[in-house]
Amino acid sequence: MKILIAPDKFKGSLSAKEVCIAIGNGLKKNNPTIETIYHPMADGGDGSLEIISKQLALAKHFVKTVDPIGREISTHYFTSSDAAFIEVASASGLVLLSPKKRNPLLTSTLGTGKMIVDAFSKGFKKIYLFLGGSATNDAGMGIATALGFQFLDEHKNELFPIGANLSKVKSIYSSPIFDFEKIEITLLCDVNNPMFGTNGAAYIYAPQKGATKEQVLLLDDGLKNISHILFKHSGKDVNKLSGSGAAGAIGAGLVALLNAKLVKGFESIAQLTNLEKKIKSADWVISGEGRLDEQSLQGKVIHGIANLCKKHQKPFSLFVGKNELSKKQLQDLNAKHTFSILENAKNVDDAMLNGTFYLEQLANKFILK
Repeated sequence: MKILIAPDKFKGSLSAKEVCIAIGNGLKKNNPTIETIYHPMADGGDGSLEIISKQLALAKHFVKTVDPIGREISTHYFTSSDAAFIEVASASGLVLLSPKKRNPLLTSTLGTGKMIVDAFSKGFKKIYLFLGGSATNDAGMGIATALGFQFLDEHKNELFPIGANLSKVKSIYSSPIFDFEKIEITLLCDVNNPMFGTNGAAYIYAPQKGATKEQVLLLDDGLKNISHILFKHSGKDVNKLSGSGAAGAIGAGLVALLNAKLVKGFESIAQLTNLEKKIKSADWVISGEGRLDEQSLQGKVIHGIANLCKKHQKPFSLFVGKNELSKKQLQDLNAKHTFSILENAKNVDDAMLNGTFYLEQLANKFILK
């Protein structure tokens, strides 16, 4: 019996690799003859690049850049023979700022842009940019500025690329430092949000980045303005593009200015890591994540695994931290079993702290049928 274990991380508790190991250990205690294949997964959010780098044995490149508020930092990205893999969170991430420094009116993706410039200058013509975990709401102006674009106010003065200046942009001057016709930029995201509006970048994500209610309104108005300016400059109406609001609307800005391609993170990572081929060769598939809820059904890892298992008629089971789906939703997902840590743990804290123990315990009792 060959079992493929392909979970997402249990956020705040276990990495995807740790989940694989815990489930695998439990299965083998139950039946030592089982062959387990570990395939940690992600959906394009923060932490996705760590998964990719290990599975593809990518090379690490160190680079000096700036953080979301302009402080000099050293970070890294990864490369294959022809592509560079960069995570927005590495230079423009929320984790780089203390709570007191978090304010999406004042943060910029300029540091991520500098990383992209470094990769281009080293000859990499393909860029995979992972959009999760940003501290920004600048519609990618910072990245574009590093690549040769200028955002001008009504007096033709150049504006610094921060969220507070979105509403002041009246025109864009383009003098790109690379030929983007010869470069392929792929943006990987794990959300469906549009650029602005009540389900857009500012309303949904800016509060997590330190914005007050008043600042959310300012940022949303700014995104409406820059959307209009981007349309005038490029002819592309990017607001309603699924995922255009990802990472403070980086998706919208780079699709309009750099002809970037915005893709579902799971689909791209699955393709890069040959997940479908491994599912086809497995007898059973196990997936999971920390919280199984309605978002899990919208392009996340579990939804993608379910679709591939259905396509190749492979049975699959779920191990999760907490299950919030209804019986009907679980039936639609078509999982053979769904095991929840929280049904066995004393409370949420116990489940988070002792996830490895509970996953091993659940997997040890798991019977394939």
